[in-house]
This record gives sequence, C-alpha cells and structure tokens, in this order.
Amino acid sequence: MEKIETLKKDEKNDLIRLTVKNLGFPSGATTDEIYKKAEKFGLELCPTEVGQHLRLQYPEKEWMKIAMKQIAGRSGYPSVFSLDPRRGGQVELGGYDAYPARRWDSGSKFVFRFLPSSRAKLATG
Repeated sequence: MEKIETLKKDEKNDLIRLTVKNLGFPSGATTDEIYKKAEKFGLELCPTEVGQHLRLQYPEKEWMKIAMKQIAGRSGYPSVFSLDPRRGGQVELGGYDAYPARRWDSGSKFVFRFLPSSRAKLATG
C-alpha cells in the first residue's frame, strides 16, 4: 500500500467497468492492447487509490481489475489492483500481474476512468 500515490486534491472519478470483449476483443487481448483501445474511447487509467475506494464502496461482489499504471507487485512483475470476492461476503483488494504482454480472456473485467465528454464516443464506438 505504500506504493499508492494519493491525489493532491479531492477529485470525482467517473468510472466504468468493461469486459475485454466490450472493448472489441472477443478473443481476448494483452494489457497494452486493452489500454490502447480504451484510450481511443476516451477512457483513461485510474489513479491507484481508486482500488481502495471501490473495495469499500462497491456493493457488488465481482472479480475485476483496476486499469491503472502498473506498480511492482510482490513478485516484482508490473501489477494492478484487483477486487476479489471472498467467502463471507468480503471483497479483498489484491494485486494481479499485468505486464504489458499479459493476455486476458474476453470476460476479464477492468475499471477505467473517463471524462463526461467521452461518454458519447464510447456509446457510438
């Protein structure tokens, strides 16, 4: 957690959760491909602290990754935060290896941040 940079001021994060398939990859894609495609839709990577806030606020118990600038995880590999539902209704904030060439299946879910002006672009694809 010491690797988390916090925002200098309060900021509203307008978030969207998409599967890799929603981004146009029915057969899956790499981390780099996912991030590049999301950028074309006007999406951007989340600040690292979004994972902590989502873990506390998100009512659903679903596995998802936070699309963010990767940080070195325990393994030393570039990693992103993930929300991981556990027994007993708890959601755990964990890390998941997300090196640039890592391949994700089409059902993998990522949370991105976007500006309100980007909504129309995403809807029209």
